[in-house]
Amino acid sequence: MNRWFKIGFIGAAIAIPLIILGVARYMVYSLTKPARITIKESPADYGLKYKDVEFPTDDGLIMQGWYILAKKSDYCIIMTHGGKGHRADPNIGMLEIAQGLASNGYNVMMYDLRGHGESDDGKMTGGYDELKDVQGAIAYVKGHGIRSQNIGLLGYSLGGAASLLAAAQDKELPAVVSDSSWANLTDLIKSQIARRTNMPTFLSPLVPGIAKRAYGVDITEAKPLDAVHKIAPRPIYFIHGEFDEVVPVENALRLYHSIDNPNNRLWVVPEAKHVSSYKARPDEYMEKVIGFFDQYLKK
Repeated sequence: MNRWFKIGFIGAAIAIPLIILGVARYMVYSLTKPARITIKESPADYGLKYKDVEFPTDDGLIMQGWYILAKKSDYCIIMTHGGKGHRADPNIGMLEIAQGLASNGYNVMMYDLRGHGESDDGKMTGGYDELKDVQGAIAYVKGHGIRSQNIGLLGYSLGGAASLLAAAQDKELPAVVSDSSWANLTDLIKSQIARRTNMPTFLSPLVPGIAKRAYGVDITEAKPLDAVHKIAPRPIYFIHGEFDEVVPVENALRLYHSIDNPNNRLWVVPEAKHVSSYKARPDEYMEKVIGFFDQYLKK
């Protein structure tokens, strides 16, 4: 009896850590898996003049996008969608927003993040790798005659986080609009796991280590909260839905209040959920965003 008990105990001691590790690896896979959603609209559907473009990233991927042309404009806004979306995400209203920007004198770069839309494959890394996608878009725009001082970033959720990280590294970019970004990815992962009934929350501390070993991604470095300090005194406009259940509004409050930058702005949209602020208040949204870029790009 004692012999079989010992064998069972040893077997359990070996099996349980392997099971835990396997479950944790599945959690990382689930959290980093992007979605390929078919793009059903184009700028032509909104009467916009544009061209199909592609550009490389520093790590060798090719991003697909559109470059929307405004009349005689030396300014450009780079729009970056959220996770599991694409450049024409109808839930955000990407093309409607691009139309509003173009009609007010801004060229617009819209593109698919890695692993999304029509761009090359890649994992979702909370901004760690997506930063390179934003940088690739910036390089494309600069290469087509737009000065750094005339480029604004407009990002949503994952795209908002990546845009903040990019602006922290490129000191020449004058202004960022961050819609529905998180403050700290590791904190968001904990809340995301807590929302998923098939994932044990006690394993969330293992996620960063497994992501680093499995994919070479250090998600602890993807901290918009730190980027905000590096961007100052340049302005950031934080926009967030009050009823956001994916990235709670507390993230925007943390980002905004983390630094005393008089140029920063915060707009919490009362009736909006995740990345739905434009849909909730389209006219006010465009007025605020265009006014912000006009002030800091066209000064």
